[in-house]
Amino acid sequence: MSARICLFLVVFPFVIISCGPLQDQPTIEQYNQFAIKSAELQLWNEAIFRLQHILRIEPQNAKAHNNLGVAYEAVGKIDEAMQAYERATELEPENKFYRFNYRKCRMQVQRNRVKAPPAETSDQSEVDESEDPSPN
Repeated sequence: MSARICLFLVVFPFVIISCGPLQDQPTIEQYNQFAIKSAELQLWNEAIFRLQHILRIEPQNAKAHNNLGVAYEAVGKIDEAMQAYERATELEPENKFYRFNYRKCRMQVQRNRVKAPPAETSDQSEVDESEDPSPN
């Protein structure tokens, strides 16, 4: 019996020590909160980094996909935002906020396509070589 107690006293501290670092690991919710705080401070690249990290761990996290869409939209990465919003709505189709963000982003893309000026033709962009293009 005393051998078991000695073995327990020797092994137990190692078990406790080896489990210690696991408690220091941030949770998904902590990463998400950090990403949200970063976004509130307009540190969009940091928010994107944290949200991408969440999605590497938990690819089915609709909340992270939606928040990533917000961050991508803020930095002008509209195609990536659309993909993130679309994935969030696929994962949680009943979530009205995810659907709203996705619809709003699609409408913005459509408006930008309508407002885009027509591409110049090559005839208009040629410079008449007889004129001096340098300023006076």
